Amino acid sequence: MKNRCPKAPVSALAVFAAAVAAVSAAAPVASAHAAASLGPHAERCAPGATDPAVQLTITGFKDREGQLRIKAFNGEGDDFLKSGKYLVKFDVPVSSSGDMTVCVPLPGGHARYAISVLHDRDMDGKTDLWSDGFGVSNNPKLKFSKPKPGEVAFAAPQAVGVMRIVLNYVSGLNVGPIRKSE
Repeated sequence: MKNRCPKAPVSALAVFAAAVAAVSAAAPVASAHAAASLGPHAERCAPGATDPAVQLTITGFKDREGQLRIKAFNGEGDDFLKSGKYLVKFDVPVSSSGDMTVCVPLPGGHARYAISVLHDRDMDGKTDLWSDGFGVSNNPKLKFSKPKPGEVAFAAPQAVGVMRIVLNYVSGLNVGPIRKSE
């Protein structure tokens, strides 16, 4: 003879509680994914954030290899691109497609800042002019020398600003975006 357990009646409240639990369990995953898409400082660009930061969109990738190295500098002096003079430095993996948007905090209460982006294709932490891509705030036309501080510096936003940087790559004796439209 089979052992049968009587089925307990399922109330509407139990079904609702199970649905809420399932949605609640999925919510942290969704918000963690959203935070990951803005990089390690995503909270600095969250709605209502008041500390200076830039929601930075990087475009013009040559390929989807490697990582991005992002640095923010004080834009009031001549520290731009000087070794160890950055205010913020972080790396994020290159996404599999499309433009990338990351949040860049701007600490220190400076009136002006400058940002550099390196598409470090081999992830060695060093700039390889013949392979890696690079871009800077204000997107000046780049040459084989570093841009002047006045070309890359921008006014500190009151809270969260928005900026776009186009990556440039060396091709022959020229430096520029991969596509003419960028």
